[in-house]
Amino acid sequence: MPLLGFRSVIRMGSTTEVPGTVLQGGKTVEINTVEGIKNSANKRRMKDCFTLGGVKTADWFLTDGKQLLSVSGPEKKPELVSFDKLPYPIVAKHIFGSRGTGNYKLDDSAAVQAFLKNRQADLKDFIFEKYYNYSKEYRLHITEDGCFYTCRKALKKDADKNKVWQRHDENCVWFVEDNPSFNKPKSWDKIVAECVKALAAVDLDIASFDVRVQSDKTEKEKDRKDPDFIILECNSASSFGENSPNSIVAQRYMEMIPAIAKKKAVEYGIIKA
Repeated sequence: MPLLGFRSVIRMGSTTEVPGTVLQGGKTVEINTVEGIKNSANKRRMKDCFTLGGVKTADWFLTDGKQLLSVSGPEKKPELVSFDKLPYPIVAKHIFGSRGTGNYKLDDSAAVQAFLKNRQADLKDFIFEKYYNYSKEYRLHITEDGCFYTCRKALKKDADKNKVWQRHDENCVWFVEDNPSFNKPKSWDKIVAECVKALAAVDLDIASFDVRVQSDKTEKEKDRKDPDFIILECNSASSFGENSPNSIVAQRYMEMIPAIAKKKAVEYGIIKA
């Protein structure tokens, strides 16, 4: 990465405080604040930020240990939802889970009640989401200016049928944007705009977002003009693995980060435009 000519700190998952940042009255430019990293690393904080920011995300619930409580808006207090009124399936997500770990699909009332009974000791570490059975999932890498890199996460032909409800490296292949199998949704511009909104909501400068999207056609094979979508979560430390198409991600981040840092330095008056 080229020298910038001013002090900067770039966080890709780290929560280490650095003295002398602009927010502390100094002249060190931060790319991704500590608070932003904490917001993205904790699914409860992330969903709170999404809700407060009006981000299009999955309906979600907390628990009092006996029932689930809906969380529907920034000004509405969580309300108890009876088991027979929940939008099954429900996914229980550990707030610090990643790459599919700590996630459990609960298909009915009996499964939810059993989960609550058996996990009393750590229920505070879980949120619950409505499961959206949308057929496509994408990862978009985002700055305030939009999407600078993206891949589609497509299930492998031999993926375990019991685990196809989630997408991760073990059961997916990744299609880059110029691959015909990428199959860009018709609602792509809306998806990108919503990811930019979500980026601001969690207080990050650069991050990736996992988005689940409806298929282009209905069950009756009619074209959807505007496929629905849900932002699942964000990642401030996306995989830069060299053994997958994601290896190019590191290169793209190295291109984007200096531009973000210089833009902020100009805004702060540290350097001239």
